[in-house]
Amino acid sequence: MHTFEFDMALSALKTRAIYEGQARYILVESDQGVRLQLPASNFYRYVTSDGIQGRFSVDVDADHKIVALRRL
Repeated sequence: MHTFEFDMALSALKTRAIYEGQARYILVESDQGVRLQLPASNFYRYVTSDGIQGRFSVDVDADHKIVALRRL
């Protein structure tokens, strides 16, 4: 299992595009320099009126499937 940490700052406008189905994935770059394409649906619980803000950690298995995503 691999763990990646990253910062996210998506505006409310960009977050709205996710809910409207215009964006299915969110592309982030981890602290290790690895680019991750994560399903936007994994972030629904972190949406606020300001969008999605914060520091996150994601655990992925050997098949690159998300095991856990959490805000730090």
